[in-house]
Order: sequence, then C-alpha cells, then structure tokens
Amino acid sequence: MAELYGERGAIPEAEFCDSWTARTFSMARSAFETVSKSVEQDIGKATTGDDFTYLTYVRDPEMGPVGVVHIKSTEVSTPDSADVLCAMAEGVQEFVMSHYRVTWPVCGEHRRGLHVDYVHETPVWTCTGGTTDGHVVRAIDPAVQL
Repeated sequence: MAELYGERGAIPEAEFCDSWTARTFSMARSAFETVSKSVEQDIGKATTGDDFTYLTYVRDPEMGPVGVVHIKSTEVSTPDSADVLCAMAEGVQEFVMSHYRVTWPVCGEHRRGLHVDYVHETPVWTCTGGTTDGHVVRAIDPAVQL
C-alpha cells in the first residue's frame, strides 16, 4: 500500500482499488508465465492461464477493500511480488497435479513433491526429505540464484 501511495498520493478508494487490482493482476500474469516455463522445462507439460479471473475488489473485513485475482482456485490479493509468485506457484502446482496427475516439482534427491517457502524473502521450492528439517531445492524463479 505504501508503494502505491508513494506513486499516486492520496486517491479515492475506488481508484485505489482499481490500481491495486491492476498491479496484482500484472504481477500474477508475470509470475504465472515464470512458473509455467518451469513446468514445461521440467516435465514437458503445458499450463494455461485461461482460468484467470480479474475482480476489481472485494471488501476484506480486516483490510477494507482489496484487489483480488484468481488463477484456478488460488486467490491473490496482495501486490507483493514474492507473495504473488508463491501463490502462482501453488496454483500451477495444483493444476499440474489435478490435470495431469503428475507430482511437480519433485526433489531429485528424495523423489518427493516440493513445497513453497521463503528463504531470506526469496520464494523457493523446499523438500521435507532427509534427516534434517528438509532443504531448499531451488528458487521458484529460475532467474534468481540462491
């Protein structure tokens, strides 16, 4: 919110909601493309963004009006790029599992499905296998080096 306020200053609520949602939608589209490329590279399967739903805003009981984007069954209501990437990764992962009946992504070492997490505010895929509490396999965005 502070970033949007810094860019636009004080604006009417409806305009704020439209700006918030437009930003979230743009980030969601970009994150979806990033994750979809990983799916194609990893397992050769295509995903589709046809299930995007753009809602101008909903009224959250705690935050007030917020912009919301849906992809498959995943709801994204934050303009934070890391949170959007994580939500898209989970949504695409759900799609791949339900549509293709394939676990994606998988830890090469433990042959287990991976989970979304953060390391130093970077969205990552983690594995719960091994003798410790698990390990980071890779960043969700392949362009990010850990």
